[in-house]
Amino acid sequence: MNPVRAGVLAGLTVVAGLAVEFGPLALSVPGGLMLAFVLPGLAINDALFRRGRRDIGMVERIILVPSLSLAVLVLGGLLLWALGGNLNRTSWMLVCAVSTLASIGVAVYRTHTAVAASAPGAGGGGERRIPAISRQRLIRDVLPLALAGVLLAGVGVWSFTDSQQTYDLEVTSLSAAPPGPVDAAGNRSLQVSAAGLGAAAGPYTMVLTGTSGEELSRHDITPDTDGDWTGRLTVPADERVTVNLFRGGDPAAFRTLIIAAAS
Repeated sequence: MNPVRAGVLAGLTVVAGLAVEFGPLALSVPGGLMLAFVLPGLAINDALFRRGRRDIGMVERIILVPSLSLAVLVLGGLLLWALGGNLNRTSWMLVCAVSTLASIGVAVYRTHTAVAASAPGAGGGGERRIPAISRQRLIRDVLPLALAGVLLAGVGVWSFTDSQQTYDLEVTSLSAAPPGPVDAAGNRSLQVSAAGLGAAAGPYTMVLTGTSGEELSRHDITPDTDGDWTGRLTVPADERVTVNLFRGGDPAAFRTLIIAAAS
């Protein structure tokens, strides 16, 4: 690695680290992505493989950059956790930045020793030329990498689509407001609400049971077009009441709410 490349890479690492630690969201996100996916891989690439080697093609280097960067995240995080460190923004930034700067140092040292060994009079006889890559080797090496890239891209698209579908999945909830005061008959009025009731999964039935498990009342629930339902129920004040919500004739309740007895 020549001094100019080393300086630029080290400068980008420092700037990205400062942006992650102290910058606003508009700067910390790009800085974090650079530290997570690009900068460590570039530095480790240069530390492991001399630039200009023909047995390491451009496609291989492109695949290695994010792969090595992610490896730094995984291994660095595991090491930090094993040492009892905290996994937070600062620690992740330091793992990536320190690994990048250390790899830059190794790459600069290797370049310096290689130049010294190939200098006239050093006994190395100059750098040996490596033959150009044959078409057979190109197909043998590049095609698997291209297929791996397509596979990774497909997995990424599938993961993103699945996360969107999971995020948009509506979850059924059952809640109740605090019961009202005890009336003359020893009962309390209770407002119960349910959300996320899909029409296709119905019909819905709400069953109230008392402390000893006896059924107090049964109600058919009809949600609105948004899948929500709200109603007022009357429950005994001196009993712990369990509100069970049943779906589509299922024998077991899929949502349960417990109302404590009045103290």
